[in-house]
Amino acid sequence: MLKRFGLIFTLCALLFGCASKGNYETTTRFHDDGRAKPSVAFTPVFDRSEANVGWSLSEEFTDQLRSRLVKRKNFYLTSPFEISEIVSGLNRENNPFGKEINWIKETFKGQEFVVFTELVEHDIHGKTPKGNFIDKITPSSELTLTMRIRVFDLRGTKPVVILQEFVHQDHLIPRPLNISDPNPEKWKRVTFTVSPLGIAHSQFAKEVAKRIEDYILLSKTQ
Repeated sequence: MLKRFGLIFTLCALLFGCASKGNYETTTRFHDDGRAKPSVAFTPVFDRSEANVGWSLSEEFTDQLRSRLVKRKNFYLTSPFEISEIVSGLNRENNPFGKEINWIKETFKGQEFVVFTELVEHDIHGKTPKGNFIDKITPSSELTLTMRIRVFDLRGTKPVVILQEFVHQDHLIPRPLNISDPNPEKWKRVTFTVSPLGIAHSQFAKEVAKRIEDYILLSKTQ
């Protein structure tokens, strides 16, 4: 399990490091009134959902979450290229969801907070019929999504967990056609973003990003 974590996490970092800059360069260190923003290292989403969708869910959700945090303008986010270099050096013993976390302070030195996310579940299945009229006019499939979040405060002598939870959502969607066909760029297209599956992903990412932001901002004031 940990060996697979290290391998896939590193691959995700390499994919993330090769991404175009896009909105990644728009974060600033200070608010307009001169207050310093929390310095946050946002690491690539680790995907252990084992979903076969034809593209990288790690890459898609990493992009979505980071973009939302950038647009909110409440954090100073470490560049994805710097994060890629850090994460690529991790090994199977560096499990941010495990009990041994002291390595995080040294690995992400200079950061105030570090965010780890793990896509635990991405399951498209038939919805449970209730035998009423609504069944006939709503989609026949359901998408179940679960993301694990762990956020660390690194301002002290040791890393402290300030958020550790599972975010869960269910969405009714039509069963996508040919969803498992290899199509690495599909999630980047406008046609996907306005599809029921794309909208569900966007709503889920919005909730996850909000949880991350709320807890870091709360911790920063303490």
